[in-house]
Amino acid sequence: MAVLPDAVPYAYALPGGRRDRVVVTTALLDHLQPAERRALFAHERAHLAARHHRFLLTVQLAARANPFLRPLRTAVSYTAERWADETAAQAVGSRRTVACAIGKAALVSRGTPVATLAGFAALGPVPRRVAALLGPAPAVRRWPSLFTSVGLAAWCAAAGTAVSAMSSANAAVTMVLILQAATPL
Repeated sequence: MAVLPDAVPYAYALPGGRRDRVVVTTALLDHLQPAERRALFAHERAHLAARHHRFLLTVQLAARANPFLRPLRTAVSYTAERWADETAAQAVGSRRTVACAIGKAALVSRGTPVATLAGFAALGPVPRRVAALLGPAPAVRRWPSLFTSVGLAAWCAAAGTAVSAMSSANAAVTMVLILQAATPL
């Protein structure tokens, strides 16, 4: 953890392999109660533990390569924030504390400094995140059992998709090999 003596309130997770850091300013810490500070640190640690920066970077690059994927940036950013919110709520033991910490941090900060990696993850719709934390916890979704009709359909669809993807990859490799053999380069 790195606490910066800065008058601008902000916090972010700074990935660095074995030297991951949570960066927070004294200005933000001054506005939070001790339980809310724990929630803030748990939230940022959740980003580091789940390697959210990789998801965010991947979706940024994909959106730059294909403009039709631009809406995906917002969805992935929001999902990463909610994922970290729920992980922090489990770590702290109080969804309300995490909601208060998020709300206070959003109210006192004016956004993330542009020069940081955290600029990849916008704060997202803070009221929606707070409302989700103040509501009931999300249900854990698991794949349905194979021994139900829904489970059998889901597992067959997953297996079919995997076989189709492997077949497409095989066809692409075969086409490349045929073109290499047929054309002198």
